[in-house]
Amino acid sequence: MSIRFATSRRRNAAAHCVCALFLFGLCAVNRPAAAAQPYSLADFAFEDGSILPDLHLAYETHGELSPSHDNAILLLPGAIGGRHAFDALIGPGRTFDTDRYFVVTVDPLGGGESSSPADGLGQDFPRYSIRDMMEAQYRLVTNGLGIARLRALVGLSMGSFVALEWGIHHPESAGGLILLAPSPKADPSFRLTVDLISTTIALDPEWQGGRYEHNPAEGLRHAGMLLYPWLVSSAYIDRLSARDLAAELDAVAGEFAAWDANSLVLRQAAYRAHDIAAPFDGDVTAALARITAPALLIVSASDRFVAGSGARRIKDGVKQASLVEVPSERGHRALRALPGTPEGDLIDRQIRRFLATLTGSPAD
Repeated sequence: MSIRFATSRRRNAAAHCVCALFLFGLCAVNRPAAAAQPYSLADFAFEDGSILPDLHLAYETHGELSPSHDNAILLLPGAIGGRHAFDALIGPGRTFDTDRYFVVTVDPLGGGESSSPADGLGQDFPRYSIRDMMEAQYRLVTNGLGIARLRALVGLSMGSFVALEWGIHHPESAGGLILLAPSPKADPSFRLTVDLISTTIALDPEWQGGRYEHNPAEGLRHAGMLLYPWLVSSAYIDRLSARDLAAELDAVAGEFAAWDANSLVLRQAAYRAHDIAAPFDGDVTAALARITAPALLIVSASDRFVAGSGARRIKDGVKQASLVEVPSERGHRALRALPGTPEGDLIDRQIRRFLATLTGSPAD
């Protein structure tokens, strides 16, 4: 069986398989693509001292902002996702009900249609951090949209890292935190996995130290396949047929290959360096103590990419935190499940219930 030289039939099967696995971060929804709205920040100062003269963020809004500006929810995608990552969950009557909420989605700094290395700077693009991503989005919400306090921030994987930093550094502007696969810090196995992803990309002869003329697509594809076993459990892999496994590997490989290599490498570097305690002399407890918002923490029982121990550490350090464990063999991917599946129904119920408890929640 050849994984690298997949046929068109296999690629089609991969797309079908991924959709069937409810991976809303990796599967487009059948709805018209909305044009992104731009927001620009002049002379944005990064955590490392770098300055970008014109940083722009691409975002979309869904629903209507209430006259009191108190019904806004910001959705923050995972490392490979963008502003469409949650599309299947947004709309009238859906998890993020646009009859009730004003929903904001964004391409995080470093990818999509927001400022990224792909704009031309390549390796000269600032080495941004999770906190840089958070600060750019904070300014979009407060200055760009005129929203002083969000009803909730919802983050998946890397997005949960961003939302966690928001709750720490801007507690007054966060009404609630919904964190799927959160952690206060990237653990050693996580960091090693990201290092191997970057090394795999660099092994492609097209890489040329990041000064490439042609995007190193094969390196990106192999990096995606390397990550795959960390995204699901051994039990899940064991029950896949060889054909389905090849299809899933090919789908993840294709998702990685769609990225500009420098953009992906710098995004993974920010992901890898995540540590909420860094501004607090390494004191995680001090960092978490700054969070005043209620927090809903959702983890997958079989996740081996972002270990559940991180969420338990957050629960212990945040005054109003609850932890929900999703029973599943799908590993990290279980947190992307859609309603209509056991995992997705559980996540949907928990999110709806939590949103309904937040101050100023619209009446049922």
